[in-house]
Amino acid sequence: MSDVLAEVPVVPRDVAMAIMHPGGYANIEEVVHPACEWLRENMPVGRAILDGYDPVWMISKHAHIKEVFRDAGRFHNADVNIMLHPRAGDDYLRSLLDGTTRVLNNLSYMEPPEHGLYRNAIAASFLPAQIRKFEFRFREVAKAAVDRFLDHGGECDAVADLTRDYPLNAVLEMLGIPIEDYPFMLKITQDTFGGDDPDWNRDGVECPTPEAAAKQWHEAVQDAYRYFEVIRKDRLVHPRNDLATAIVTAKLPGGEPMPERIQNHLTLSIAIAGHDTTNSALAGGLMGLARFPDQLALARSDPALIPGLVEESLRYATPAKHFMRNATGAVDFHGVRMAPLDRVMGLFVSGNRDEAVFPRGDRFDITRRPNPHLSFSYGPHICLGQNLAKLEMRILFEELLPRLKTLELSDPPRLKVGNFVTGLKALPVRFSVA
Repeated sequence: MSDVLAEVPVVPRDVAMAIMHPGGYANIEEVVHPACEWLRENMPVGRAILDGYDPVWMISKHAHIKEVFRDAGRFHNADVNIMLHPRAGDDYLRSLLDGTTRVLNNLSYMEPPEHGLYRNAIAASFLPAQIRKFEFRFREVAKAAVDRFLDHGGECDAVADLTRDYPLNAVLEMLGIPIEDYPFMLKITQDTFGGDDPDWNRDGVECPTPEAAAKQWHEAVQDAYRYFEVIRKDRLVHPRNDLATAIVTAKLPGGEPMPERIQNHLTLSIAIAGHDTTNSALAGGLMGLARFPDQLALARSDPALIPGLVEESLRYATPAKHFMRNATGAVDFHGVRMAPLDRVMGLFVSGNRDEAVFPRGDRFDITRRPNPHLSFSYGPHICLGQNLAKLEMRILFEELLPRLKTLELSDPPRLKVGNFVTGLKALPVRFSVA
């Protein structure tokens, strides 16, 4: 780290706009990726100032992002907001939440010692040995999903007809959610992560104003909370061998249960985020296979490459495009000085294409080794559910690839409008069966 502090490097407005504004992500390859590449080459740590948003420090290089995200002393994740919202949206949330933007009481919004207390209480349920007990049922769900996909006769939307419903079914079965409630959970997921997309407006919410998007996010969380309160009470009386029961019965170091609000928010976070991010990664992986048929041939020829396909799908899609941090005090960071509470934008969407770590990062390569992508974040807040997501993805690819001979795009893919958890909302494909 340099001891010499330079003048504040200000990100050009068009670059800041491309990365911060949700609309750019609907055309990510022509808007967002070039802007991130410009940052990596010209201003790896830069101050972005855009009307309607708080100023943010953009961190675009893989190594710098890791440095920020592993240092919970100098950089917090939730003093301001873990997501980049327009200022008006954050102000709206503060007006509802007693001055905070903490919509959820889940791990993403927590700092030590609170974070470690609750993470440790449920961590054992996400260990590989515990997750594997769901593998048989996941495989049954995957086989049924692949059957439905292939039954479309050679042409369909791979998102609507495969990747959207499979991870939803898998994670909700793991939680023990009744199958008749799946449509409700899909709608809640779209309301939660779709506030910027006009196709996913919540009933009664007029988008695309920042206040409306924040209102949609808040109301969706409230609906989900009320739903999971019913689940929580049921599991206390009728415990089962499912993840919802494990969360409700988890104990803190003193032997007491977690607060009810924490239990519900952890459960709904797993249901919503665990579904949507896996959907995005699977769809991104299928798009990669369609664009690079040599990689499809490789994956079909050698099942041992499927774990690499999973990792490359996660990198290529990067479901969570960023997470926010803030400086806890005055911080000197690679030639710039950050002030207390300055907002810091860790650009996973950029770090996962950093040429210093991922040569030819725009290419889909299932043999990429190593593949230290940031799609599960990094440091103390690395995703607790990563083993679950990888298991779901591996099983679906194992069931699909032996039955899939060719795969190609039949029309241009359509991406969701949004700068946080985003991905494909339509992937028109043409395929032939092996």
